[in-house]
Amino acid sequence: MKKLFRIIFFIGVLLFNGNIYSRSDTLRISGDTTNLSRGNQEELLLESSLEDTEDSKLLDYLEDLKKNSFDLNTVSREDLESIPFINSIIAKNIIEYRNENGSFKSKRDLLYVDGVNDRLYGLIKTYVVVKKSETDYVEDDDGKIYKENRNENPQILKDIEFSYRTRFQQDLQTKEGFLNGQYPGSKAKIYNRLNFIYNKSKYILQGNITTEKDAGERSITDFSSGYLEFRSSKILRTLIAGDYSLTFGQGLGMWSGTGFYKGSSTVDPVKKRGYGLNGYSSVNESQFFRGAASDINYNNFDFILFYSNNYFDASIDTTLDEVSSFYFDGYHRTISEQNRKKSAKESLFGSRILFNKNNLKLGATIWTSKFSKPVEFDSTRQLYSFSGDNANMLSFDYDYIYNNINIFGEFARSQSGIVAGLGALYISLSKFAELVFLYRHYPEDFSQVHSFGFGENNGNTQNESGLYSGLSVEPFKGLEVNAYFDQFKFPYRTYSNPASTSGNDFLTNVNYAFNKDLTLNFRYKSKNKEDTRTVQDESGRLVKKIDNRSQTNFRLGFDYDITDRFKLRSRYDYVFVKYDLFGGNNKGSLFFTDLRFNPAMGVSISTRFLFFETDSYDSRLYEYEEDIRGVMSNLGLYGKGRRWYVMVKFKPLSYVEISGKYAETYMDGAKSIGTGNDLIQGDTNNKINLGMEILF
Repeated sequence: MKKLFRIIFFIGVLLFNGNIYSRSDTLRISGDTTNLSRGNQEELLLESSLEDTEDSKLLDYLEDLKKNSFDLNTVSREDLESIPFINSIIAKNIIEYRNENGSFKSKRDLLYVDGVNDRLYGLIKTYVVVKKSETDYVEDDDGKIYKENRNENPQILKDIEFSYRTRFQQDLQTKEGFLNGQYPGSKAKIYNRLNFIYNKSKYILQGNITTEKDAGERSITDFSSGYLEFRSSKILRTLIAGDYSLTFGQGLGMWSGTGFYKGSSTVDPVKKRGYGLNGYSSVNESQFFRGAASDINYNNFDFILFYSNNYFDASIDTTLDEVSSFYFDGYHRTISEQNRKKSAKESLFGSRILFNKNNLKLGATIWTSKFSKPVEFDSTRQLYSFSGDNANMLSFDYDYIYNNINIFGEFARSQSGIVAGLGALYISLSKFAELVFLYRHYPEDFSQVHSFGFGENNGNTQNESGLYSGLSVEPFKGLEVNAYFDQFKFPYRTYSNPASTSGNDFLTNVNYAFNKDLTLNFRYKSKNKEDTRTVQDESGRLVKKIDNRSQTNFRLGFDYDITDRFKLRSRYDYVFVKYDLFGGNNKGSLFFTDLRFNPAMGVSISTRFLFFETDSYDSRLYEYEEDIRGVMSNLGLYGKGRRWYVMVKFKPLSYVEISGKYAETYMDGAKSIGTGNDLIQGDTNNKINLGMEILF
């Protein structure tokens, strides 16, 4: 308690003293300014996506949206719905406002749209633009301010834009795999991406090439990807050759990627945004198709055809010539990892028809695929997972808006003959509140292959049913309350749980903005979930028993812009884990302070100092960090130690950004960190990330 009191006292002193700083060091501009360094959209949406990877397709998607903002005077309703935080009703209202008023004069006109309040406007204005506006400005990460309708980057050729991104990442400590020869390649992780867009008034031609090597891999092009994409507003909407992704409906029938998870944004992530057909430029080596696809539009119908012939990593039972397991990590360092590289292939063909008129969308998707080798998993571990050499899926999805109500959902039938379903109801109460209710039912023998439905086991669209209720309310200006309650059940036994289990999850997140410079945050989360534990019985034998695990999280934090060039942020997290039957209670805490400042035009520096202490891995705490372009850092920390990083962004030219991050974690009393080939001797783990991006 003393530690918490000192933290709160320290925060209060900083907030009080911060008012003496002058705020006259930055040019004052009338109109709206979109500050790119203030946005926390990525953290709101991704901090609960506990992916065990730095390469997030979701982060790539958000960055591409920010770089290619939609013009409010030409954007379609479908493109608006692809923006996080803009639901179907808000998208409909924006289009109706544009039709009634002729055009948007500036982005602030969005505040006249029914359902758009100050909070929502602050979240979405990064992703939209009014190209003819004379009052909209942008403030870069480095503090430079310019008119948003002016192109700051040089134009080499008319109508053509080029972008090049490169990254270099390396652990400075040497892992065991490099010492024992298991990792034959260099310690560096290297990424390169070249993209071009040829934008004519009637069509867009886009191309992309991406390459990457992980630490320990030999070839700098261990993974390579590319595509050529044509888009127009005519009959042929989209044509892609190369690598692409498919995201339809609510993810039950076809979703080649990941999705947003439950978090402090309690309403928006519930509805999946089926982006349809898109070129693939990320480096997750298993979440894409390779072949060709097209989207043909006729009146209110879209017809999508797709074909893929793509390899994947797998372990092969050479005796039976069968696939015994899939691998999605993309590592090809050790001999065993290299042997399973591209060892099997899936040939897939499918189609989709979408009817879209006024406030109604109806979609149907069908696909079938054949594997080069039969898939036969260990039946004791994956009882109802896909098996055989043929897979197929048939699904129907719907989306209907009536006034301020949106109903949506999807039903899908897999090759096992079993149907899974999801249905949801969204209600908008003007600018005051939003409500959402979602029920899902995924039978244990729903044999999904390319599904990623919403749920407690995010993406594992099998053996789960549940009811989710979410609320977002702004009772008065400055105060925002988000809450959800999710009750779920896993009806059938699994390998880890020998019986049916259930649980529930509750979260409330409160933000209060005293003014545009100071925001306080409080979060409470409580989760109960039955799980199997290995315990000793009366005879000393190890047996498996079901126990209820209760986890309670508290968070207190603030964001404060002391001056326009100096920003401060602090957060305190506490977690307590309790078991009902067999003991093992544990707890943990985490505290960090961020400083961000612009010492000179074109330069921004951000740092974080963090202290953590948990009883075990069971009470680990996650913290989302700023990083170089394209890298998602959402670390789970446990044990006792401290971490700090410093990150520098430098723009020597308006079209060139160079960034670097040094991060170091120290573990108190540790003789080593990690296990196996990733083991590091000593108590320190440090890393350097370097990146460069050029935009023409």
